[in-house]
Amino acid sequence: MSCDRLVEVVAVHAQYLTVRPVAQTLCSACEQVGHCRSDWFRQKSPNRTFEIPVTDPISVNAGEVVTLSLGHHQLSELVIRVYAPILACLTVPIIVGQSQGWSEMSQAGAAVVGLSLGWVVSRHWSKSFQIRINR
Repeated sequence: MSCDRLVEVVAVHAQYLTVRPVAQTLCSACEQVGHCRSDWFRQKSPNRTFEIPVTDPISVNAGEVVTLSLGHHQLSELVIRVYAPILACLTVPIIVGQSQGWSEMSQAGAAVVGLSLGWVVSRHWSKSFQIRINR
């Protein structure tokens, strides 16, 4: 099962597509739960455009509507890639600080540094994610 999202191609570039979400009915995967799992994409930014990286040449033109597809396992993997490094890098310095008897300010400082490091790792790790584009 996959989660599909209709988007309008706003611009085509060599390395990425610029897209804008369009209104759509629920896909078969989302009908089971009664709401779209990717609805946040449209609700948070109805007129905002997004860049979708493209590794191979693609034959689409500006103005076309295409479908972005994510498999169920791909969606779960992306959530792990985005949140696991941030959570781990935030909590590990606090746990280490507690076990080593650091002051609260030292623990807080280490947690902020860890949070920043986790965010950088998360951004880098999730860039290599694959989204299927269907016409």
